[in-house]
Amino acid sequence: MPPARFNLPNIPKAYRGVIEDDDTRWQIGKDTIIMGEEVMVNGEDFLLRRMAGHLVMSQPVVKTGQWEVVVIKREGDFMRTGWFDDDDDFIRKAGILLDVPPAERKSNGTPGYSYYLLSPSAKAFKEMLKGGWYEANDEVVPLPRGGTVTPLGRTPQSN
Repeated sequence: MPPARFNLPNIPKAYRGVIEDDDTRWQIGKDTIIMGEEVMVNGEDFLLRRMAGHLVMSQPVVKTGQWEVVVIKREGDFMRTGWFDDDDDFIRKAGILLDVPPAERKSNGTPGYSYYLLSPSAKAFKEMLKGGWYEANDEVVPLPRGGTVTPLGRTPQSN
């Protein structure tokens, strides 16, 4: 999560609406995301911040007790999601950039589960975002802007 930034109290208006993707329906409200039966509340189940032209969403990982980061980059009237992958190349690059190198940890939850904990400064996190260090989804999705959208090349399902 970008340090030295405020959590957003609400999901930005352009991202609110319904996204229908095959059998998945995301209903994004002012402070909630509903996926099927799952309801996630901003400030409780996830946190949002802005940095370097990105919307950054952090959510807890049950296996580790830490947080994972999802990056949402707005591209005009579209958005693309991404995440930080802990492959060897990324960990090596992060070790050079960060003041505190990535630390491999073992989970207190799931036995045998290991992960890397990164603690970037605001400057380092901004460089990671601007440099596109995250693994970006190939598919862009139109911004809902209060309506219902489907990813490109797909048609909305009829009821």
